[in-house]
Amino acid sequence: MEPSSECAAESLTTTVAPTRHLPPPRSSDGAPATAPDTGPRWSPAAAVALTATAVLLAGALVTHLAMIFLTLAPANALRATHGKAIDSYVQPEFAQDWKLFAPNPKQRNDAIGVRLRTGGTDRAVRTSDWINLTAQDVAEIQGNPAPSHVHQNMLRIAWDNSEAWLDAGNRPRGIRGKVAVDYLRRIALQRVGRDWQGERITGMQLAGRYTMVQPPSWSSEDAPDTTTYRMLPWWPVTDQDYRGL
Repeated sequence: MEPSSECAAESLTTTVAPTRHLPPPRSSDGAPATAPDTGPRWSPAAAVALTATAVLLAGALVTHLAMIFLTLAPANALRATHGKAIDSYVQPEFAQDWKLFAPNPKQRNDAIGVRLRTGGTDRAVRTSDWINLTAQDVAEIQGNPAPSHVHQNMLRIAWDNSEAWLDAGNRPRGIRGKVAVDYLRRIALQRVGRDWQGERITGMQLAGRYTMVQPPSWSSEDAPDTTTYRMLPWWPVTDQDYRGL
C-alpha cells in the first residue's frame, strides 16, 4: 500500500530549530567582560616629547606671524622700540612688498631712462639718445593678460632701492648702496646689450623722470604741473659688468 500524500509531505518537511543568541561572556565577578584595548599606547616620555614639540611649533608660528604683522602694520610703539630686532628677523627671507590698512598709492609716474657712450674703431666717443626703459616695460605689459614680474616690477624696484641708498651727491651709502647701484646698472645693461648701433658700449648714465598724476575731475586738489628729473653720474662699462648676464 502506497503512503498517502499527506504522509509524503510530512516526511519532506524539515524542522528548523529557532536561532538562540548566546549571552555575552562574563568575568569572574559576574560583570560583562570588555574587549581588550588594542590601540597604540604612548609612553610618558613620548607623550611629553610630543606635547613639547607641539607647543614649540605653535609658539614659532605665532612669533613668525607677529613679526610679519609688525612689519606691515603702520607705525606703532612696538615697531619703534624693537624695529631692529623685527627687521633682522624679517629681512631678507620674509621681506614683504605691501602694507596693511589701505596703503597710500603712488601719486606720480616714474620713467627710468638710460643713455650710452660708445667707441668705434676710429676712437671717436659717441653718446646715444635717451632710451626709455620704462616705456619698454609698459609695451610688454599692455594687452598681456599675464605679464611677468620682470616687466612689472624689476626695474621699478631696483630704481627705488638705489634711490634710497644714494646720498645727495648720488654716491652710494655703504655696502648696501653699492650693491643696489650695481644691481640697477646690470638690469640696464641686460636691456641694451654689449653693443649699440654696431659699436661697443663704454659708458652709461641712468636718470629718472617724475611727473605728478593729475587729480580726478571731481577733486578740488591742485597737482603741480611740473616734471622733475634725477640724473645719476656716468659709469664706465667693462666686460666685468656683463659677467653672468
